[in-house]
Amino acid sequence: KLKRQSTKYRSDKIYPTAASEQPENIKKNRYKDILPFDHSRVELSLITSDADSHYINANFIKGVYGPRAYIATQGPLPTTVIDFWRMIWEYEVLIVVMACMEFEMGKKKCERYWAEAGGSPLRCGPFSVACEAEEKKNEYVIRTLKVTLNEEIRTIYQFHYKNWPDHDVPSSIDPILELIGEIRCYQPDDSIPLCVHCSAGCGRTGVICAIDYTQKLLKDGIVPVNFSIFSLIQEMRTQRPSIVQTKEQYELVYDAVVELFKRQIKALDAQEDSAASQ
Repeated sequence: KLKRQSTKYRSDKIYPTAASEQPENIKKNRYKDILPFDHSRVELSLITSDADSHYINANFIKGVYGPRAYIATQGPLPTTVIDFWRMIWEYEVLIVVMACMEFEMGKKKCERYWAEAGGSPLRCGPFSVACEAEEKKNEYVIRTLKVTLNEEIRTIYQFHYKNWPDHDVPSSIDPILELIGEIRCYQPDDSIPLCVHCSAGCGRTGVICAIDYTQKLLKDGIVPVNFSIFSLIQEMRTQRPSIVQTKEQYELVYDAVVELFKRQIKALDAQEDSAASQ
């Protein structure tokens, strides 16, 4: 049922994708079957040159508190790296989560849009991107990027999850929960979007958005009585096609959410115990 509904919105064309099918935009899509729905697509209005357009293959996804809690997007192409940075700049993004490698199984999955620590800054049109620090964790890296546009400098953090096989799932949920927990130490609220991408911006991207969304419900004690992971992912799929692509990815979300609930119950029990002993 889940798999049917995964392709349903795309094949039935319930949500138009006209912008992505304009002749000048077709080449900006990494995969021809993953096109952003018009109603939730991220529009670019920061124009840095005559070559810039308003289009990028990205969608806003609603969060617990706001309609633009997440930007789910594809891994930039060589021709869309500037568009990617225009989007980050315009929407004042603080954190970018990358859930793929540049190359996987010998195929290019994402163009490099960041600089390496100790390396020279990367020039992306009018943007200069320097890496100030790199903190290595077990499964991911946190890069502190200094991005400059017209002499204004901003700090942006890139959380790069490195051990996630495409169309498959990591062997353990702990590092993903650790990653999401740490992201929320850097940016606790939804006042600006969290930018999440993999290669297509659907499968792994959707997993991260769904787990983060649920963690926020739990943390704030506002889990609805009728909460369902199935419904949450269906709702996200009305905003970006194919969010959470495979059965294994769906199970990963499920397992992670079960673990989050267990941890929450444990924490509440510990609170009660300490209150009782006082």
